[in-house]
Amino acid sequence: MTPADEGYDRARRVWNGLCEAFPAAVAYPTTAAGVARVVDAARGTGLGIATRSGGHSSVGTSTGDGVLVCDVGAMRGVAVDPDARTATVGPGVTIGELDAATTEHGLATPQGVAPEVGVTGLTLGGGTGYLSRAHGLACDRLRRVDLVTADGERATASAESNPDLFRAVRGAGGDFGVAVELTFDLAPVPAELAMCDTWYPVEDAAGIAALLRAYRRRQREAPRETSVSPHVARVPDEPAYPDDRAGELALCVLGAHAGDPAEGERALAPFRTLGDADADGDGGAGEPLYDRAERLPYAELQAYLGGGSPAGDRYYWKSVAVESFTDALADLVAERMAALPGDDDTVVVWPLGGAVGDPEPGETAVPERDAEVVLNFEGCWSDPETDEAHVSWARESAELAREIGAVAGELPNFSGTERGDDAARAVYGDNYGWLREAKAAWDPEGVFAPSGRL
Repeated sequence: MTPADEGYDRARRVWNGLCEAFPAAVAYPTTAAGVARVVDAARGTGLGIATRSGGHSSVGTSTGDGVLVCDVGAMRGVAVDPDARTATVGPGVTIGELDAATTEHGLATPQGVAPEVGVTGLTLGGGTGYLSRAHGLACDRLRRVDLVTADGERATASAESNPDLFRAVRGAGGDFGVAVELTFDLAPVPAELAMCDTWYPVEDAAGIAALLRAYRRRQREAPRETSVSPHVARVPDEPAYPDDRAGELALCVLGAHAGDPAEGERALAPFRTLGDADADGDGGAGEPLYDRAERLPYAELQAYLGGGSPAGDRYYWKSVAVESFTDALADLVAERMAALPGDDDTVVVWPLGGAVGDPEPGETAVPERDAEVVLNFEGCWSDPETDEAHVSWARESAELAREIGAVAGELPNFSGTERGDDAARAVYGDNYGWLREAKAAWDPEGVFAPSGRL
């Protein structure tokens, strides 16, 4: 599809409207051999290449001005081996499709929390989800990935084959090739998982900070199967919520337990009483505005937040991974939560720890292995005329958090839309040096540089 074709305007668009671009062409291969021809064309013309699977990259790596876009969305096969506990997928498979196939056998692998998102981009950028504290990041469960590299040849990356490439693609995958097949190790999941979704009223930043400190204490005491994440949102004008609170700010505490559901209900119960003032005076917001706690099949839990980020809206998400979620950081997050530039902007506190911290920091490209939480400052809006307000709020929030205390690096999937050397150093921290060496070895001509970071 080229600019001269009638469907080009639709073909060039991606989920994030902020990342509008005009590629030289969009190609739709359906086989690994077809992908190789696209890569050869990108190298031969000097256009460079951007890879698109689900097209949900918030950082804009699914497209670019003047590049050749390789859209592998049609390559959607899923094969599960329940005895080996593995799943092999094509690069266009979505999280929902993978979950549907694996949960038939009581198995799953950590992915994100929206079924419409593509597995490949999320995994190669790290990938966090409800199972991560129990079983690691999405990239940690990757057993093997086959890629078409910059020379147009197919290469297998695994612990045994091309280990330097395998190390790099787990967190920086889009900079090293087009994935054509991925194999994941699966973990057993119960038929149903305990979950909770509890909304607390807040009047000001001080009230939010008190709830965040109460949350922090409970998350630190929770077993590694428990992953609970607070974020701020406006109370919906819907029957399940109090009429007199519609449109007001609330702190939402959403979480799940990856193990036995009875144990999960006990582990999640303290998060449903954050409003009760504890011995240190934290909490104190009173009764929740909304409290939902039940057991859900994993695939339904994964779909719980599906569709919450409409295609075509504008997104700028910036993350900061922090070693310790201190009082000063809780106060800052509360202040930024209370000063959102728009109704759909939010701040998410996502817990790490547990299995996320098991690998060494340089074992993959993802550097935040010792972090307690990652702070995601998420700008979400639709009017292009307000771009500056939302982007600057997210950037300033991240910078203020870094000044207080953060580990090196960011989550690659939540790292803004910046490109270039400074952006790569900010994302990959201490891993930047060896990643540059791997880039020079596997993509010396920069075929994948136009839409990547390295």
